[in-house]
Amino acid sequence: MKNIFFIILSLALLSSCEVPITLDVKQTPSKVVIEGLVTDKPGKQYVKVSRSNSFYDDGTIPTVTNAQVMVKDDLGNEFPFDAAPDSAGYYFPQQNDFAGEIGRIYYLTVTVDNTTYSAEDKLLSVFAIDSLKYRVNSDEKEKPKTENKFYELQMFAKEPQATKDYYFFKFYRNDSLKFDNNSDVYAYDDEALSENIDGIVLPLYYGIGDTARVEIYSLSRTGFTFYSDLMNLINNDGGIFNAPPANCRNNLSNGALGFFQVSAMNEKQVVIKE
Repeated sequence: MKNIFFIILSLALLSSCEVPITLDVKQTPSKVVIEGLVTDKPGKQYVKVSRSNSFYDDGTIPTVTNAQVMVKDDLGNEFPFDAAPDSAGYYFPQQNDFAGEIGRIYYLTVTVDNTTYSAEDKLLSVFAIDSLKYRVNSDEKEKPKTENKFYELQMFAKEPQATKDYYFFKFYRNDSLKFDNNSDVYAYDDEALSENIDGIVLPLYYGIGDTARVEIYSLSRTGFTFYSDLMNLINNDGGIFNAPPANCRNNLSNGALGFFQVSAMNEKQVVIKE
């Protein structure tokens, strides 16, 4: 009986004692963030330069509009990039018809406040999409009825298995980039796709009159590693079985965050009709 009394007393004392705890979040200096893309299609090239925020800053991203940005290839050709007016940190090539070539290596240099950041990546080939088809999703539970969109998209293609390849996918509905879940990162190796892509179901749903578009980008091994790290970081719930959060491995020097991606690109679209 005496033991029970002391247990009840201890619980009462613990429940009545609330001590506020202030987390000591260590701040790190702001870092330069570089997001670059060079493809084999004209008009698709850009470099975005910004800075990282500290833990307690608001959601506004500090952009860098006075950087010097240059892309070169392994043949010695130079392609300078300029900041567009009101570009929010975006830089575009002076040569409007500039497009990468499959097999070439591209080198990026970005100079910010007398510090130069560099990266390189190789432009690898990508398979073509033979066709896109659509059908009504047969599982009533999977239909997002609130949006009145219940057509699922199927892709048909042939992926060469002679080499080890990596790909990144983007899915659009009516020119808007969409995700099945906000934490999704659509990066795959060719083992996940297999050689005969025979009607694989893609993650989005569409309604009558929607335009469905799929873009496929080739990735280097370094690019696949970056997107795999990004997927793990976004989906890290902080549980005891998860690794501590860490910056994604990338191809940028001097501690810059982000990634310089060089890709061949293919795309296909279809309009959903009843």
